[in-house]
Amino acid sequence: MKKTLLLLFVCLLASLSIKAQSERIIVYGIDFSQVRVCGADESVEKFAGAFNGINNLLITEPEKYDFSRIFKKRVVVDIEPMINKLSTSDFSDFFVYSPSIEDIDISSIIEEYDISQSEGVGAVLIARLLDKRAEKAVYELVVFDIETRKIVHQRQVTGEAGGFGLRNYWAGSVYDVIKNVRIRIAQ
Repeated sequence: MKKTLLLLFVCLLASLSIKAQSERIIVYGIDFSQVRVCGADESVEKFAGAFNGINNLLITEPEKYDFSRIFKKRVVVDIEPMINKLSTSDFSDFFVYSPSIEDIDISSIIEEYDISQSEGVGAVLIARLLDKRAEKAVYELVVFDIETRKIVHQRQVTGEAGGFGLRNYWAGSVYDVIKNVRIRIAQ
């Protein structure tokens, strides 16, 4: 009888663990590899450093940059794939004179992510435009099935920039998105 109860208890714990994993969303950070910058005069190198710094804020300031507010679900943050992607990105032509957003293939971008998880739901903010004149940033908020890389939800969102210093100024736009955007994802 004790063995049966122990076995039932172990099975219950295993099923709760699987259910908890399926109800979480893995946030991979902010992908700046496709961004266009308008009206700013900082160097490419300074922006590249700021992009890494913004992603690091998801780890160092998790209460402020808490993506669970967007999804109303538990999130796990894994910025390593994004940091690796940004380290190989070429930002030499990201300055633009006009604040326009070009079409890009979001599905292909999601396919290219080198992520270690093999199942579950992933989410990423893909930066499209940092417009210093308008003091705003435009992102694609993308939620996808990790195993198939199929996009579950995609939405263009805008955040107001603000703060002292390059990193904090654009991190302000990420915070604004987190504070104001709500999405319901069925799992």
